[in-house]
Amino acid sequence: MKRRVLINAANIHSGGAVQVATSFIEELVSMNELDFNIVVSNEINKELKKLCVNTNLFKSYIIYDVYGFTVFFDLNFNKMLKNYELIFTIFGPLYTLKKPKKSIVGFAQPWIIYPENEIYLNFSFFNKIISRFKYFVQKFFFFRADEIIVELEHVKSKLKSFNFTKNIHVVHNCIASIFNNKDKWVNNFHLPAKKETRLGILSRDYPHKNLKILPIVAEILKKKFNFKIKFLVTFTSDEWEKRDKNFHKYVENLGSLDINQCPSFYNLIDGLIFPSLLECFSATPIEAMIMKKPVFASNRLFVRQVCKECAVYFDPNNIDDIASKIYIYFSKDRSLRKILLDKSYLRALNFNNPNKRAQKYVKIITNNLV
Repeated sequence: MKRRVLINAANIHSGGAVQVATSFIEELVSMNELDFNIVVSNEINKELKKLCVNTNLFKSYIIYDVYGFTVFFDLNFNKMLKNYELIFTIFGPLYTLKKPKKSIVGFAQPWIIYPENEIYLNFSFFNKIISRFKYFVQKFFFFRADEIIVELEHVKSKLKSFNFTKNIHVVHNCIASIFNNKDKWVNNFHLPAKKETRLGILSRDYPHKNLKILPIVAEILKKKFNFKIKFLVTFTSDEWEKRDKNFHKYVENLGSLDINQCPSFYNLIDGLIFPSLLECFSATPIEAMIMKKPVFASNRLFVRQVCKECAVYFDPNNIDDIASKIYIYFSKDRSLRKILLDKSYLRALNFNNPNKRAQKYVKIITNNLV
């Protein structure tokens, strides 16, 4: 029956979605769930090859890139989709001329469920109109799906408030399997000798990530507490060049990382800084916790539902609060810090894992084929 199913990841090119899609396809091979048709972007194919995943085992495996709404006019891609009874788009929306017979779509668009967010409120009038139109179109295609998969409970609750009446499944995100396989870790970073505390974040430089505050936090820590800190980021070269000299003074960029470099990144830092304003879910706090690094994060539902009491929370709009929380933590006795790290490690260990997530995805697909 699964031969009638297409797992669609052709639209995923960056961010945590690449890790999720790569991990899911890798787990399908490990589970011997091979009677699927797969379509992936070049970026995901690249990561699968690095992990030595034998993609030739699937019923079919196609590399095809689609980008946003332009796929609506991609006649070849739309023609390909007609061959399948069920399409599971790992992260949507699925822009198609004609709705598939069965469509399951992963939802991770916080702009739809939190339209009045801080970033939007600072937009110009014109940009607000553009934003509203963009997410109205996305919402239409998301709501055309037969079933939606979300990663946290707050997302399901918000979607229900928009009167989405179809099935909504909560399947928690998790760390990638690479974190449990030290033999595949790659450490090719070249950093100067460590002179100060290092906090870092694995992220693109999106506005909602709120990373503009990093140098200001560093300055407050230095002036108010005589506490020296360096932030490590993973921006693209274009993103890095757009930042000014003051940002470069307190922040060091390691560039975009491959999945097998991520565990080694956490070994470089003394803690995770996560001042995001808007998410559905981010695996970054879970990754830091499994690597026994403290998490300094925004006091928001998308973090609290993951970390519970295992993170140090701050107001992401209050620079002084961020700096104070960081200083207070590192001022504590090492044994007290270890208690939090041990608790957070257990939380991350029991939250979810790639195999369980893959099993849940497959079960949802199978149930829709009956």
